[in-house]
Amino acid sequence: MARLLNMPVSTLRIWERRYRVSAPPQSPSGHRLYAPADVERLLLLRELVDQGHAIGSVAHLEMPALLALSETRARLQPATAHAAPRLRTALLGLGLGRRLAGRPLLRVVHWADLASAQTQLEIAEAASADPQAADAPAVPQAALLIAEMPTLQPDSAQRLVRVMRSIGARRGIVLYAFGTEAAADVLRAAGCQLRRTPLPDAELAALIDDSSRLLAAPMPVEPPAPLAEVPPRLFDDEALSALATLSSTVACECPRHLSELVRLLGHFETYSSECSHSSPQDAALHAHLQQVSGSARAMLEAALLRVAEADGLSLPAGVAVAAAQRGGLSAAAVVVGR
Repeated sequence: MARLLNMPVSTLRIWERRYRVSAPPQSPSGHRLYAPADVERLLLLRELVDQGHAIGSVAHLEMPALLALSETRARLQPATAHAAPRLRTALLGLGLGRRLAGRPLLRVVHWADLASAQTQLEIAEAASADPQAADAPAVPQAALLIAEMPTLQPDSAQRLVRVMRSIGARRGIVLYAFGTEAAADVLRAAGCQLRRTPLPDAELAALIDDSSRLLAAPMPVEPPAPLAEVPPRLFDDEALSALATLSSTVACECPRHLSELVRLLGHFETYSSECSHSSPQDAALHAHLQQVSGSARAMLEAALLRVAEADGLSLPAGVAVAAAQRGGLSAAAVVVGR
């Protein structure tokens, strides 16, 4: 533990005896047995002390308060013309805290291992979904995940990707000793850079700098693909309601079912066109949804016309003429209703 904290053993013992920073149980031979939570807490305390806090002023704080203090200090640091904001980062692996102590990173969480990360995220996600949980721990949000793992298999790679998605990380740096190429491919596809350990600190720093530049760059916006022309609606809601109630020789009530589907798709098409667009990506998405729903609506309108023609159902005059012009009905088959 002293090596992880980069401090003398005597200082760590003073912290424990005088400030009660941890109380690890001892083995029969007298060795202290630190749990992952102890390690995470001590690493964060050491980071705050390095930043200028007195150990006596922070030793009594719980983990949420310690993390909040670290984040508040980062926000209040005076910015310079060349200083970049600290990158919100999640760490996974006990050895990373010491190696990254001097990096301009805002550590939002530090997990001992993958199992700890999943367990704590599951607890936080379940608590946040419970309206009765007043003091629920928040799910940490980070732009970058840095993980150090002894082995890498497809299963652990998928679990690591789920952790990234839970915390909203867009990039990852994964250090591992042994692993399969299939697992590496899973992580590369999720936006991770992979390196085998041991990795020099200078190379790790270069990876972090690369990730910082990529995360700081604006996300490229692809120009929307040209939308296929969608024919206007043939039926209004009144005409669809009338068709749904007409008697039919089709035993499965196709006119009613098709009328309901056409009406719902038409409404969703309108909804997509009216959605507020907060970004170019959002605008492109809703334009796509409008085009898809409109195309599906036109296809089902053609199916409804075919059913109407087969059963001799009456169509409103305007619908019949428009259908004939579109080619959905033959002129001889148009049956005009009142």
